[in-house]
Amino acid sequence: MTAFWNDFSGQVTALAALDGRAFVEAANALLQRHAPGLSLELEGTPGEDGARLVVTAHGNIEHFEAAQAVVRQAPPLAGYAVQAFRSRAAGSNFAMRLQDFELSCDDVLVAHYDAGGIIGLALSFAQAVPPQLQEQARHMAFILLDHALGEWDFAVRVGPVEFVDAQPDAVPLSQFPAVFDAFQREVLGRTYDFPQEEQDRWISLEVRSRDADEDDAPDLLTFHDSAHALATRADLSYLLTLRFPVDSQESLDCARAAQDALDAQLLAQQRGVQAFTRMEGMQSRVAAFYVDDPDVAAALARQLAAEHAPGLDAALALEYDPSWREYLGMYSAIHRQDRHVAEDAA
Repeated sequence: MTAFWNDFSGQVTALAALDGRAFVEAANALLQRHAPGLSLELEGTPGEDGARLVVTAHGNIEHFEAAQAVVRQAPPLAGYAVQAFRSRAAGSNFAMRLQDFELSCDDVLVAHYDAGGIIGLALSFAQAVPPQLQEQARHMAFILLDHALGEWDFAVRVGPVEFVDAQPDAVPLSQFPAVFDAFQREVLGRTYDFPQEEQDRWISLEVRSRDADEDDAPDLLTFHDSAHALATRADLSYLLTLRFPVDSQESLDCARAAQDALDAQLLAQQRGVQAFTRMEGMQSRVAAFYVDDPDVAAALARQLAAEHAPGLDAALALEYDPSWREYLGMYSAIHRQDRHVAEDAA
């Protein structure tokens, strides 16, 4: 994405002389050459302090990685801040009109639930919608949700969405963002703060694959339970795995040293968090991390592998996982029994 910023920087003075609408059109013409799935939006006045360039993927999570790459590679721009994804719309109750049909945030009722570490939504309408407008009204409700919650929250932190009959615990969409934030913080435990050492919690357990033979040794999983507080944090959207072959205590010690060193450096800089380690029989040891910058984290992992485990063939993999699917799948499975106990007690 550096090519786009080179183009933009070369024309930034000319762009600043345009009005807002012309600025956006010209800037997007540049961006489309390099990232056709993305758009630029402008908050503020071109060339004046406080102006903000917003790189949006229009809620399409398939283009989120590109949007974050554009922002990550942005050079310092005098007079402009750069952010990925649309923020929440200002004001609580806004409306949209489409083909003479108007729908406001107060017209959309929202109930919510824990859908395995993300939030499921059940939507209904405060007033009856004519049958011939049902599909249109649902489409408009999705647009209002995107603007009310913001692009990242709606695309990443919301899971299943269904339309249902009105539910007693539903609230108008105009009130829902505060409810959404409280649920994330108080029920899901998403403080988005790095865990403190004295409160850090790990869980160790044996894991056996379904197709494993009875005589095969189980894998040993050490799961970072406290990392759940960071799950879906927007600046930790890459899953990095560092795997070493293990055939002796010496090679195991070297693998652990390299992985622990990576964990310590990422944590010290708050640029990543270890999600889990897994001992796969006595054949390999893998450690998984959620990191902010894939290039920086990968370079650091290779450096530490060479320093601590020079004789081992390290395997490095990176995956864009903004929803923390890998981690939350494990978290949900590990805590399924806890949820059953809580439900039975209720």
